[in-house]
Amino acid sequence: MLVSPPPTQQQPERDVHPEQKKPVRSARIRRRAGETPAALFIKAILRPVFKGIYYTLRAIRSHKLVTILLLLLLLASSSIATYFAIGSWPFGIGSDPFRGFTGLQKNGQAGDHVKNWLYALRDGDVTTLQLIEGELIMSQPPDPSQLVQQFSEKNTHLVWKAINITPSYTESDTTVDTLVEVDMASPGPGGTVKAILLIHFTTLPQQQGRILLIHIVDFRQPLQ
Repeated sequence: MLVSPPPTQQQPERDVHPEQKKPVRSARIRRRAGETPAALFIKAILRPVFKGIYYTLRAIRSHKLVTILLLLLLLASSSIATYFAIGSWPFGIGSDPFRGFTGLQKNGQAGDHVKNWLYALRDGDVTTLQLIEGELIMSQPPDPSQLVQQFSEKNTHLVWKAINITPSYTESDTTVDTLVEVDMASPGPGGTVKAILLIHFTTLPQQQGRILLIHIVDFRQPLQ
């Protein structure tokens, strides 16, 4: 006969006193810095921007020729718009700091003579100054070498920023008086130092706008 083993008797669970049970504490879950409301708000704003940059770069890599043509078209249109708006090309291309010479053209060739003299002074070209002053109808013209030492960019730390010409005035003896203002700047350890140079020209329209007199009126720092 087969004898089956006696059934396993389960031992009764011990009654645990309520005071001996350990209390279960609820752990507080801390949010990461990227999950705060402020961070989520910033992500919502920046995510479309970065996505746009990403897809734009992908499009540029896939269509390089089209991108180059679009950039050239954009530069050309902005350059033309700048030229018609302010009369000069971007990045100082072909810019001339001398303004107002067209007003002197009505007095013969005075504008060209005055402009050549100022260019020579700015560049420190003593020879050109001597040639121009050789035609002056004046007993004691200004010394070109001394002027170059004082006001030229080549021999000083001065930078010619702009030249502004006031309206010319015709005198009773048919001569024309013109006052020229040169804006200058000199970099220094304490910052840029600005200066103003005033030059008075007297020209003769009847003699192809030749320069009669050149007089240095003032050289000073502008009032702050």
